[in-house]
Amino acid sequence: MVAASLLCSVACGDEEVDVAETQRNSIVSYLTSSHSPRLINKKDVGQALEKNPPFYEQVEYNTFRYIDDYYNPERESRVQVAEGDEVELTFTAYIFSGSTPAVSAIYLTNDQVQIDELRKTGLNVEYWKTEPLKVKIGQTNIIKGVEESLIGCREGDRVEVYMTLDAAYGDEVVGVVPFESSVAWYYTIDKVVR
Repeated sequence: MVAASLLCSVACGDEEVDVAETQRNSIVSYLTSSHSPRLINKKDVGQALEKNPPFYEQVEYNTFRYIDDYYNPERESRVQVAEGDEVELTFTAYIFSGSTPAVSAIYLTNDQVQIDELRKTGLNVEYWKTEPLKVKIGQTNIIKGVEESLIGCREGDRVEVYMTLDAAYGDEVVGVVPFESSVAWYYTIDKVVR
């Protein structure tokens, strides 16, 4: 990727504003104030007054992950995703605007419930499939932020991932995803195959 696409700067008076940095700030603001449950940064978990506080972690510089069932006592016994594993996902991908993603922000899904909701809005979802998305870690062509977020998750996890443009599509124009958009993927890891 070209360095300019990583910075994605736009002029703002005499200053330059880094679009990815603005998106990172927007994601963190959402996770720590508007998200339900309200999340803290993983590095602050040890200082929290609450036992087992819900948290987000910054997987890579531009990718943020929240695992909904992280404290489930059965979670440790489930297979953990590692490099080379094949992972099957049920997912919904949203254009992220800084607030709770709505049905109108979905740009792709294989979740039958979401497909039914989209059909009710009049969207033609005839060609959308409900089979699990299969991702071979390190080999499948999928957006970088999703692949990064899978490592360390476990089979059965329900995960939310928020990515700035450079962890998602960079400077590529992809169908219904507007140029320089941050995105959110909500997925469940249905199966992990070693």
